[in-house]
Amino acid sequence: MTQAKRIHKELTNSLKNKNANVLHYVSLLNAERAALTRTKNQEDDARKLYNDAISISARGGYVHDAALAQERFAGYLFNSVGDLQEAKYHLEGAMQRYTDWGAMGVVEYLHNKYQDVLAGSSTNGYS
Repeated sequence: MTQAKRIHKELTNSLKNKNANVLHYVSLLNAERAALTRTKNQEDDARKLYNDAISISARGGYVHDAALAQERFAGYLFNSVGDLQEAKYHLEGAMQRYTDWGAMGVVEYLHNKYQDVLAGSSTNGYS
């Protein structure tokens, strides 16, 4: 966690120095940080922050980072919140973004790993 905090601080400082190219990274790290805190307020914050990270990445043209943010959000929703329907939605969205980016190996990996989730069953979890 110490290394993650250091990287978050470096990216935040870079953003403060007008480096807009790191905004989507800072957004995703903020979401990940909120997801680690398990209170109701933090759950709402994490949802908003993940959605922000997805939007900022996509608008900036960082398709692969939008896919990663959506994949991480799906994992959070499944593991921490228990919202299988929204988790499935975001997993499918991540897979589509990875497809758009041409990362078919990642798509195949996610499809194989989470085939029960994608089929509507909750027997397999995210890790």
